[in-house]
Amino acid sequence: MPSKPTVSQPSMDCRGETDINVVIIGAGIASLVAARELLSTTDSVKSVTIVEACDYVGGRIKSNDDLIPGGHRIDLGAEIIHGSGTMLTDIVDAKRLDWQKLLGNDEQLLEEVFIAAHADGGPQEQPTSDSGKYGIYYLAEEDRFLRYDTDDIDFRRMSEALHNLECSATVEVREGETGADGEEMCTGRCHQSLGAHLDATGALPQRMTGLLEASFGNTAACTDLHKISLSTLCDFERHWEENEEEGDVRLHSRIGMVGVVDALREKLERDERLSILLNWKVGEIKWEEFGGVSVISAEDKGTIRADKVLVTASPPVVLSGAIQFQPPLPSWKLEAYNMVGMERAVKVVVKFRERFWPKEVQSIITSKQPIPEIWFREIGTAELEDCANEFAHLAVGFLTSQAAENFLISLGSSDDKYESLTPERRKAEAAADKLKDQLALIFRDTCSREDLEDSYASAIMYDWGEVDTILGGYIYPKVGCKPKHFSDMARNIGPLHFAGEATNTGACCTVQAAMETGARAATEILRRK
Repeated sequence: MPSKPTVSQPSMDCRGETDINVVIIGAGIASLVAARELLSTTDSVKSVTIVEACDYVGGRIKSNDDLIPGGHRIDLGAEIIHGSGTMLTDIVDAKRLDWQKLLGNDEQLLEEVFIAAHADGGPQEQPTSDSGKYGIYYLAEEDRFLRYDTDDIDFRRMSEALHNLECSATVEVREGETGADGEEMCTGRCHQSLGAHLDATGALPQRMTGLLEASFGNTAACTDLHKISLSTLCDFERHWEENEEEGDVRLHSRIGMVGVVDALREKLERDERLSILLNWKVGEIKWEEFGGVSVISAEDKGTIRADKVLVTASPPVVLSGAIQFQPPLPSWKLEAYNMVGMERAVKVVVKFRERFWPKEVQSIITSKQPIPEIWFREIGTAELEDCANEFAHLAVGFLTSQAAENFLISLGSSDDKYESLTPERRKAEAAADKLKDQLALIFRDTCSREDLEDSYASAIMYDWGEVDTILGGYIYPKVGCKPKHFSDMARNIGPLHFAGEATNTGACCTVQAAMETGARAATEILRRK
């Protein structure tokens, strides 16, 4: 749906006499949920204005709608619905009948995803119940495949060590002793990384090091496991176990994760109090602790005055100074944002006319290879003319952190055969070549590099590190990160409120985590009106 017109006047006063006016910085899922909660009141909120620097709504939920015809959406960002019984699955449940009617009775709305990556709790014990698919692992050093249920002793030892982290990483607290800030002090593993813990315990067999980086580090958004806080990681795991039911799924390609954004936005835009201003980049926020706020455009599009402002910018954007706060944010707030990292995340999606991997294999995690994780999708469409049997066979490569950095550097050394293409297409084609090279190595018994080239249809690549209003995929807790840092990120400062995945005080890294922060921030804004 189209957004309402952008502000054309030099300034705009959003303050009412009794009702509050709220400006939300960013149009991601946290912002949409916050707007929904704010507008659900009939007498407390006069207006909600969402300003977004990009030309779309959704933040890190974004799709490519051109790769496969027939209305199919390929998620470039968030894709997997983790668990059930969350704010995210509540929306899916509410839209289930409408979406199923759109798809027809022959199409399945939700596709079960086999949990292979250890950072997601994998490998799960059984193949998916709907299609019998599972994940495999490839040790490049040994040129050896391992199934999810392998009896390889070292693989089992690695899996057990990761599954038992919560028990082995109990934080030691000196009872009654506090630091200068009144917070309980902790010792030992409170300041230990996951990598250091595994080194010290000897729990990780040496031959599994590469697989650990691919199966845990890549999905945890930091391939260097010596950067990740052990204790906070365990806090996350406890939260997920206590608050979410197991089971990962993916929405039908005609819906995609963008369908969740559409569902929220559709309801929001029925309310005349809402405005969504796209291509509206914030340059400065002037605020008074007991007064109003001025949100100033970075590109001479005017100033918006409000009673409350909700900031949903990612940690690297907050720390970059791209948005100037006057007065500046206090040191405790900046310190909290500094205690989480957010690394580059890249997706490479390659479309083939035929499938060259085993039908039952849904994903593969590879050690010591350019692309740590590749998962496979089969999308059927009657409109598809460039694929055999009316199916598009997708291989999706996922890379984060140093793996993503190394991969992008390697693209620069590609030959000149794509010299005539635009820089964006050149990168996509070079990335597709790298993925085809890797598949040809892994599945060389069933296909050759020439087979893959003959079957190749097209490709896309998306690099979230290049989006200057986001600068990464999702956060990880740095060594030394404590619960107080998440509370401080979430804590308001006068009329300034904060939301977004990183400000979740339970566990970050998921769409539902971001949604929860939007609801929490809205409650705080209404409470302090």
